[in-house]
Amino acid sequence: MWYPCTRAQSDRRRTCRTIQNISSHLAAVTGTPLDSEEIQRAAGGDDAALGRLLRAVEPELRASVTVQPLWRRELDVDDVLQVAYLEAFMRIGALRERTPTAFRAWMRRLVDSNLVDAIRGLERDKRPDARRRVTHVGKDGSARTLMGQLIGPGTSASAALSNREQVERLLAAVGRLPASYRLVVEQVDLAERRVAEVAAEMGRSPGAVHLLLSRAHDRLRELLE
Repeated sequence: MWYPCTRAQSDRRRTCRTIQNISSHLAAVTGTPLDSEEIQRAAGGDDAALGRLLRAVEPELRASVTVQPLWRRELDVDDVLQVAYLEAFMRIGALRERTPTAFRAWMRRLVDSNLVDAIRGLERDKRPDARRRVTHVGKDGSARTLMGQLIGPGTSASAALSNREQVERLLAAVGRLPASYRLVVEQVDLAERRVAEVAAEMGRSPGAVHLLLSRAHDRLRELLE
């Protein structure tokens, strides 16, 4: 609920503003009531229903994200939320318990996981992996390296395939990714470009690119199983 402030004495105005702030905070914490039938429709493939649900929970999700001062120049709350929404559109059908409480908890997990993975990526940039400082090996070489990172060289899925077959299988999976996921994999993993450079071209933050990479790798593992 919003409380209007009238023109009054300064101390009363300050009190009124405090009440407004508390009210706004409580609204973000408690959230807008959700409709179980709307969740059922969203899980059944109704994108418009899911869009309405995401708009309803956005204030509480936004209030739940705290980016540490160290990373605020490289990661924004919107980066975390946008990727969570993309994941929600791709994965809502797998939501087993389709209640308001379960939906809220599921979205909160997506957001929390995004924040953790984005910061992990930024931390890796502060201490670069020696494997990323080797001489460029070309697209096939970088594809084989990525394949090994995703499923491991000793797995049955990769052991029976030749190097050429592994590369073709990976590239086919990359082609099935959402556009933003596909772009970061092609530019960072396969073309071996720096995250900061790719982020600048995309108009995104470095943290967002790290996050997109993490979710893209998750999706690739599923496609390559």
